[in-house]
Amino acid sequence: MPQQSPLEIPELLDRCINFVTRSELHIRLDAPDLLACSLVARSWVHPAQSQLFRAPIHTNPNLFFQPSVVQKFWAALLASPHLLQHVRLLSVDYSALPPHCLELLCRELLTRLESLMIRVENGSQTSPTPDTFPKPSTLPALRHLSLDLVGPFSLLDSIVQHFPSTIEHLDLNCTAWDSEIPSDIASTAPLIQLKSARLNMRGNDDFVWFPLHPGGSSYPFDFSQLKALAIFYAPPIDLSVIPTNRIEILDLHVMYVNPPVDLTAFPMLQILRFGIGRSTISSIVAETLSTVTSQHRIRTIIIAVERYRSGQAASYAELDSLIASMPMPSLPAVELEHSFQFHYKPDFVQYFPTLVSKNLFRVVSYDFVRECWQALVNQL
Repeated sequence: MPQQSPLEIPELLDRCINFVTRSELHIRLDAPDLLACSLVARSWVHPAQSQLFRAPIHTNPNLFFQPSVVQKFWAALLASPHLLQHVRLLSVDYSALPPHCLELLCRELLTRLESLMIRVENGSQTSPTPDTFPKPSTLPALRHLSLDLVGPFSLLDSIVQHFPSTIEHLDLNCTAWDSEIPSDIASTAPLIQLKSARLNMRGNDDFVWFPLHPGGSSYPFDFSQLKALAIFYAPPIDLSVIPTNRIEILDLHVMYVNPPVDLTAFPMLQILRFGIGRSTISSIVAETLSTVTSQHRIRTIIIAVERYRSGQAASYAELDSLIASMPMPSLPAVELEHSFQFHYKPDFVQYFPTLVSKNLFRVVSYDFVRECWQALVNQL
């Protein structure tokens, strides 16, 4: 009986592939070590390809904007469609991809695809249609969907009606320039029961976005089981139409002048995040925090500062005092997030002396806002 080569031992193979994968900061199609692994032996091809094509242009958002990387990825898929079986996270830009690439995506069964990011702009060379948008039956494992859209509501209509019902986590980042009443597709589209929703809508200031007001029933989103919610104050929204009694993670981007949020409507809240944006810290943050009661059990409060301004020092001191005097049995840990893109990084610790003395304060950095949100959702 021939002796088995050490290269064929499954445990050794898995350990080698896992080690190489962890050593790569961002897996991409030209990752040299993984490419070398795929040439070691026939039994190494499938495991190495599974890592190479798992999320080649999704894990690093910078790669999404590099045409050469995107072209290389789709060229590989067109030459070997079976590689789609390895893809678990995928980014699709309708403004950059030719129709034959999208047709491949619609034709093949993506059995392992868990997360899909789509970018659509009005006037793209290829618009979402039944022939260029993946059918729900081809996405049996899809759980996360992110949509970046620029265009009228009719463009969003054409996409939403193809959403698979398996989606649990929805990220909508839309810029619409009209105030049309959305078509009633709830009766024909499958009901989508969401666990998390990140909703960012920019458009005319004189209308309230449809999923968050009583007219929003025209879209098939079921918020009854929602546990994580991120909302942007543009335009103002009506939280009364969302069941808030189950929400554990709340992310509020207070970049505009809006009423504060009454946190008594969120009895299960555990993580509260404020995105401050480019303006100084708004009184909305302080007024919202003032609604915390002794019944709350908030574990973490995150203050995310996109840009530092010198006039914010007094506001930080106010937050330090306000959070330290909250009536909860146990005070929450406080994290101050700032972007890697800060040209000037002040010593934030000096502004939170009370929380620092209680060992409840720390400063963290982030690169991409969506990564922050995804990290929170992963805690569910």
